[in-house]
Amino acid sequence: MLTRFLIHVLALIVVFLAIWHVPSNTVGAAIVMALVLALINAVIRPILLILTLPVTILTLGLFIIVLNALLFGLSFIVAENLLGFHFHLGFLSVLFGYLVYVVISTVLTHIF
Repeated sequence: MLTRFLIHVLALIVVFLAIWHVPSNTVGAAIVMALVLALINAVIRPILLILTLPVTILTLGLFIIVLNALLFGLSFIVAENLLGFHFHLGFLSVLFGYLVYVVISTVLTHIF
């Protein structure tokens, strides 16, 4: 479990530095965002998956990517407010950051 958490933190550090160019404490921000993302995925995500089930069925499951990107952006906003730095991201940069995060965390999870 600690290994998976560290993998997600490492993936978030890559997203912060390579994609979003966050100029603050990257390791601290990645740890806080990983914790916030885990909390959001445990509490809010199941409720939203049930509520958006008709749209997900109509789009053959592709809406889940949009929903996950929105929750990823929400976790960034919460982590941003907890850490006190302000950095504005558009939806496309959040979506691209989410996709990079998923690819890196999936590859590293399969390696370890």
